Amino acid sequence: MKKLLILIAMAVTAVTVMADTQRYVGYTVTDDIDVSGAAFGEAGTYTVGALLSPEMLAAYEGCRVLGIRYALSQSIGRTRAFMYDATGNQFTELNAQKQRTYEGWNTVFFNGDGYVITGQESLFFGYDYVESEEMVAAEEGALCGVGSETTGAFYLYGNYGQGEGLYPISGIGRLCVQLIVDVSSLPAKDIDLTYLDTGHKYKISGSKVEVFSLFNNVGRDTVFTYRMGCQIDDREPIYQEFADTLLCGEEEKWEPTITLTDDYLIGMHTLKVFVSEIDGQPIENTKNDTLRAQFAVYRDALPRHQVYVEVYSNQQSPYVPMLEKAFAQLQPESPHMVLCNSFAYGNQLFLPEADYLHMLYAYTYPSFTFNRAYFPGEAHIAYDINDYLAQVPAEFIAGILSDMLYQDFMNPAFATIELQPQYDPATRQLTVNVSGEALPEAEAIYGDMALTVLLTEDGVKSPQAVYNEITGRTTTQQNYLHNQVLRQFVTDPLGQNVDIADGQYTASVSTTLPDGWNPEQMRIVAFLTKAATEVTDDNLLEMDITNANSCAIPIVNPTAISQLELDADGHSLSEGRKAGLQQAYTLDGQTIGDLSRHHGIAILRSADGKTRKIVMQ
Repeated sequence: MKKLLILIAMAVTAVTVMADTQRYVGYTVTDDIDVSGAAFGEAGTYTVGALLSPEMLAAYEGCRVLGIRYALSQSIGRTRAFMYDATGNQFTELNAQKQRTYEGWNTVFFNGDGYVITGQESLFFGYDYVESEEMVAAEEGALCGVGSETTGAFYLYGNYGQGEGLYPISGIGRLCVQLIVDVSSLPAKDIDLTYLDTGHKYKISGSKVEVFSLFNNVGRDTVFTYRMGCQIDDREPIYQEFADTLLCGEEEKWEPTITLTDDYLIGMHTLKVFVSEIDGQPIENTKNDTLRAQFAVYRDALPRHQVYVEVYSNQQSPYVPMLEKAFAQLQPESPHMVLCNSFAYGNQLFLPEADYLHMLYAYTYPSFTFNRAYFPGEAHIAYDINDYLAQVPAEFIAGILSDMLYQDFMNPAFATIELQPQYDPATRQLTVNVSGEALPEAEAIYGDMALTVLLTEDGVKSPQAVYNEITGRTTTQQNYLHNQVLRQFVTDPLGQNVDIADGQYTASVSTTLPDGWNPEQMRIVAFLTKAATEVTDDNLLEMDITNANSCAIPIVNPTAISQLELDADGHSLSEGRKAGLQQAYTLDGQTIGDLSRHHGIAILRSADGKTRKIVMQ
């Protein structure tokens, strides 16, 4: 996220008179300007604008875009106004026209009959903002903003370190830029729901569902009263009456709250928000008057072994080593996470079976997911902090990652994973026996569950682009040592179904390690998800990981365990708890979820970082 360098408050007002059939469409639809005189602080030409998604444009299907309108705090000379089709992040110019600019609102009508909105496209529209040396010296730019910041409402287009594309801008709220649309084909009165969020997916019984919804007046006329409804499953809806004037194109929000009483069963539930009435009458057009979201209710949860951190890497990106350095700073949290680096198509370390993950999650490189879980309000399931990697110390980035890791570690899990690997050095055959407990919530929420087992390796030599802070140049390091490299899916990449009986499950998988792989540097990773034959954009939010665990490949002979020294006084489970137990592991590094079920030697790590061995009978 980039921030504008200078904010100067100025009074800029102007009013454009439109025809009765014309409306403003965008993140702002009035003449209001809250902040003006903002600047980038460096002379140049910047392509700025806003991005409207297909969901926001669907209500205007069949309408014609006639031009655009934007506000400036001072003239920037003669410049270009434009509109691009940005569907699929591919930018195709639809309209562009140069015109002299003035202080206040500038209106540009494109030549021709206008662009007909299909409701399936994304539109990026704006103007070329010219910042002069005089502006920089005076610390006074010409950009104008209004209201609070919203995803999509202010972007900079170009190549600013992460390839050609859109870069979000913060600092002045929403950019004052609007489409001018002929809405003569729209119904007179209509409200569309455009956004719905119910917060975290998993909600314990007795908690509250805090709903956040957005809606727009997409009719030709101003709306004076309206009624909104909210309903969970087939229960009685709740309603709220509004007596607020809603201009054509204006956006509003509704935030009802519903308590999950004891009669809500564990499992998935559907919440629906809808428009009930407009100005005392049933709505004319019901096409987009309803939005639905799903959430899960649970009563019991199990300990989470580890957070599965999946990094989508690219050997051509110099940001990859920077992110690795930040993750390496998380030493205190390392027992609580397991990393897996999956490399992009065209890389030497690319694994074809993992390509679908990049198609679904990797919107940039590097990016990463925690348990492949969606955090409410984010634009993507994956995260990236690439704007900061080259700007701030790795310790600062590690602090951000630590907070994110803790957030996901504290999410409820509904099944455990215990790993018992066996490795034969002579044949290089690896067998992994997996077992665990599954709560009734697992079946109620996920239905069938799938177990995925994969292998990662440290110290893999392969080229990597590296940025040199001293020279300021990026070079390719041919013998770069990559860690946590995804080597193989032992199961199907989407996992193999597990049979749960009486709250327990078992599974066994095996593979032969190819020559050249170093088992002493490898790790077995296992996690549980919802079973699916295919993962698409439609079911992506359902495919988060309920629990993950990992362990090293056992190289030593198991009989050597008896030769290890134990504490002279011995420690029982209760004594371990009294000592401030933070986590328990097997001798090969596998996290133990439930110590009371473990038999044999366990290594305890207390809250002060000290470790010791105990024997569980």
